[in-house]
Amino acid sequence: MKKIKYISIGLLAAFFMGSCEKMEVDYDAIPVGDDMAQFQIGHYTPVASSAENNIYKVELDGKLLANSTNVLKYYNTIPGAGRFYYSKPGKVNLKLYQGTDLKLVFDQDVTLIKGKQNVIIHDYNANPLILERNFDIPYPLDPSKATFDTDTIAYIRFVNLMYESEGHPTAMKLQYQYQYTLHPLYTNADKDAGLIPDGKKVGDATGDATKSAWLNLGTPVAFGESTGFQQVPVKKTTYIAQGAARIDFRIVVTAANGGVPGETVMDDVDWLLKINGKFYTDYWTITTGRYTTHYFAGIRSKATFARAYSYAEH
Repeated sequence: MKKIKYISIGLLAAFFMGSCEKMEVDYDAIPVGDDMAQFQIGHYTPVASSAENNIYKVELDGKLLANSTNVLKYYNTIPGAGRFYYSKPGKVNLKLYQGTDLKLVFDQDVTLIKGKQNVIIHDYNANPLILERNFDIPYPLDPSKATFDTDTIAYIRFVNLMYESEGHPTAMKLQYQYQYTLHPLYTNADKDAGLIPDGKKVGDATGDATKSAWLNLGTPVAFGESTGFQQVPVKKTTYIAQGAARIDFRIVVTAANGGVPGETVMDDVDWLLKINGKFYTDYWTITTGRYTTHYFAGIRSKATFARAYSYAEH
């Protein structure tokens, strides 16, 4: 019986060894080198904010990129933060199908370039914009400006995609501005200077809501242009943590950049952009160390459209 048992075990071992020798693991992956085009697709055509305007199917040269399991929503981007589709550089055909009935709404040829880029659809009947990515650089850019106790930085890029009316992009150059809280927490610098009152310590909230002056984020940009990623101070509201803080934003358009008092801007003093009769202002909670794009998209004369849509890049 023992001999039969051992013979059986030997036969089984030989069988599995033979099976392993025949099985080849193939990962079927294609390396993405510097000579490839890596891209994200942004859907920023001025449409009503409703699910029926989502893109339920995306094709590149007839190959499926996205379907109902990865919907390209209105005023959004796929495949997601830090991820890219890839293709050989050159001319390709891009198709977008809207709604669950898969209505073909976009069918255009696109010329992709080497490296990372954003392919931005802003008009179903026009070629998309191609924006090169410019933030694949070591963090921080400048160690001397990176971390000051609780004061760190983030990077924000503004893209002008505003329409004046349906089918008519704005002719104005938009100056994006930001404002931040100067001193939300007590710091080691406060301690060294003897500025922390009794009963308080480093990291406690100061209760001081004083904000900075309005600061320009880059330079004014025309339709389809980007400021590139700009450093923005983020005074954290939590101590010794990555943290985040509220940053306020607005848009200024001077006469030199196409602003018309009472028509496109509020007055001739602050030159604040008007959206549906009111000056535009917004705020976002910005996380330290992150890269974020603010796509300013929609139609200026419609309150439900023109606004900044924030997309976390990295």
